[in-house]
Amino acid sequence: MATHESIDGLIIRTKDMGDHDRYLTVLTAERGRIPMLAKGGRSLKGPQTAVSQLYTYANFEYYRRGDFNILKGGSPIESFYRLAEDMDRVNLAAYLCDLTAELTDEGEEAGDMLRLILNSLHAISRDLYPLEQVKGAFELKAAALAGYEPDLSGCRVCRKTDSDPFYLDVMNGALLCPACLSEAGRHARGGEYADEIREAEIRPVLSAAVTAAMRHCLQAPVNRLFAFRFADPNDLAQFAKHAEIYLLSHLGHGFESLRFFHDLRSPAAIPEKEDPK
Repeated sequence: MATHESIDGLIIRTKDMGDHDRYLTVLTAERGRIPMLAKGGRSLKGPQTAVSQLYTYANFEYYRRGDFNILKGGSPIESFYRLAEDMDRVNLAAYLCDLTAELTDEGEEAGDMLRLILNSLHAISRDLYPLEQVKGAFELKAAALAGYEPDLSGCRVCRKTDSDPFYLDVMNGALLCPACLSEAGRHARGGEYADEIREAEIRPVLSAAVTAAMRHCLQAPVNRLFAFRFADPNDLAQFAKHAEIYLLSHLGHGFESLRFFHDLRSPAAIPEKEDPK
């Protein structure tokens, strides 16, 4: 006998099957990712249509038959319909959902990731912050939730907490001040200490503003994640770039949706760099 269940979740992936059906990946707080088959989910009218669309947050009613969870119906809670008003928003939402799927599992609690992606989709759909800011903040917070949190409290060698700039030791997940990085270079041919420092080949430069923003993203609760701003658009661009480098370096691969976001980004929406004098 089939067991009927009900759960709140967000559709982070869809795959059309045949002429009428749709396969859904639903992220839930209690059970992580849940695959569901929406029979008739592609039709314009039907009990599953309203809860078979990508980015829909809803209460899902379903039952299990064999190896499949079959969607019976449900009630939409939030559709994030404003994402469709702008291609850049849609492409960023797709990338963040791909990251969410990558960093969650079936059957494992995912409340923090669900809150993170919901808040991010809300910010994107309402155009509350620059897209680069939402993207970078999401990447850093997602990295921390997935176990890749960097230690940005201070230089990993001398423990100095203030420096302008710092260097982000990407693969070691830490900061290096210019003095310690220079010292490591002078002793590059000797000692275990020097070899340890040299292992990190990816070391982007962080301005004081970018360092402060990254620290905020790691420390702030999700509902305050985007509560910061940059006075200099160059800092915003560098923040987004370095957050992306950090997360993708630890994941070991990129995403097609991220390539679309960058390739199709509206030129007018990209912060202009100051012309050096």
